[in-house]
Amino acid sequence: MALPSLNASPAYELTVPSTGEQLKFRPFLVKEQKILMLANESQDKKQIINAMLNTITSCVDGADTNNLTTFDVDYIFTQIRAKSVGEKIEFKFPCKQCESPNETMVNLEELKMGEVKGEKIVELNDKVSVKLKYPSYSNILRSMTDKVKSETEMAMDVIIACMDSVLTDEENISLKHETKDEINKFVDSMSGKQFEEVSKFVQDMPQLEHTVKFNCVSCGHQNKLELKGLDDFF
Repeated sequence: MALPSLNASPAYELTVPSTGEQLKFRPFLVKEQKILMLANESQDKKQIINAMLNTITSCVDGADTNNLTTFDVDYIFTQIRAKSVGEKIEFKFPCKQCESPNETMVNLEELKMGEVKGEKIVELNDKVSVKLKYPSYSNILRSMTDKVKSETEMAMDVIIACMDSVLTDEENISLKHETKDEINKFVDSMSGKQFEEVSKFVQDMPQLEHTVKFNCVSCGHQNKLELKGLDDFF
C-alpha cells in the first residue's frame, strides 16, 4: 500500500518583484531542505544557486527560473524560507562602538525590495550603445566554471550577464549569439568611463533591504545597520 504524500499543495501567495505577477507556493519539505543544507555546507556558489533554483521550481507553481531575475529569486527564496522554518532569524551583530556581539532578531517578512527600474540603454559613444537588462541566475551560471573565481571575476560575470545587446546605426546585435571571448573583447575595449556607466546599472540593481537598530548591551551605543542582498540575511 502506498503511503500518503504530505504537504504537497501550495498554501501561500507572493508577488514577483520584477513583474508584479502573483504566484502560489508551498514551504520547502525535507527533501528540498537536505539539498539546501548540503549546498550550504559545500560553500560552493554554483551549487548554492542551483539548490535555490531547484527549490523554487519545486515549491512555486508556474515559476520559470530561467526568466526570473536574480533579485526575484532572492525574494522568492526568502518567502519560501520564512514559511518553511520561521519568519525570524537571530543574528549576532557587533557594536560599532565596542564590537561586543548583540543578539538581534530580523523578521524576513519585513524585508523590502529596492526600486525596480527595468531595462536601460547606455550610450558608449555617438555610434554604439549597449542595452542592459536585469540578469537571471541562469545567465550567471552559464558563465561560471568549477574554477574558484575572485570577487572581480564574479562581478564581471554579472556585468556580462546584464548585457542584452549592442546597438549601432545599422544593427541590433544580440549578445546571446556571441561567444564569451567576443563579449570579453568588447568589454575590454571600453574606456574606464564607459565601463563605469555599464557597471552602475549592476550596482543599482534592486536588492533585499532591511534596517536594523539596536542599543548595545555592553556600552549602550545606538547602532544602525543597513542589510542588503541575500548574503546579508543567510
